Amino acid sequence: MNKLRLFIAIHLPDGLKEQLVKVQDALRHTGADVKWVARDHFHVTLKFLGETPDWQVRDIVQAMGRCCTGFSSFKLNLSGLGTFPPRGKPRVVWAGLGGEKDILLALQGSLEQELHKLGFPLEGRPYSPHLTLGRPRQFGEMDPLVREIEKQKQTLRGEWQVTAIHLIQSTLTPQGPIYTTLATVPLS
Repeated sequence: MNKLRLFIAIHLPDGLKEQLVKVQDALRHTGADVKWVARDHFHVTLKFLGETPDWQVRDIVQAMGRCCTGFSSFKLNLSGLGTFPPRGKPRVVWAGLGGEKDILLALQGSLEQELHKLGFPLEGRPYSPHLTLGRPRQFGEMDPLVREIEKQKQTLRGEWQVTAIHLIQSTLTPQGPIYTTLATVPLS
């Protein structure tokens, strides 16, 4: 039995990815030691499934389909920057989301319930939709990074129509993860 490292996500259009790269470039100039997310890896995670038997992929895609039939396409937009945790030494640098977040939250909740029926555990904390831009590698001097995040907060603009969700395999390599889309399920 092969196991695949899987997650379900929403893709971004190329134009918005370019904006995120420009913000990363501005933050990179602070000198903070951050592992930045590659341009082609930007996504909004709906559910991390982890190491999953390959025979379960078909069931996951069917669950995604059941979930998507209850949702029409909706709009999201980029909205602000921040860090997790919000105070203290940052572990994640993120871009926020705005737009029809109530639909996004309902979609994620429905997906969570459908996958729970397949044996995937419910998430132990509330869903906090965001786009990860980077992860600080060490807890050195982060004040310049935090100051630049404050400066860059208002620079993100852009809206997109969410029309599908994607099942993605993440293969970990020494050079970083390789993402492969295994299935795309359209919203109704």
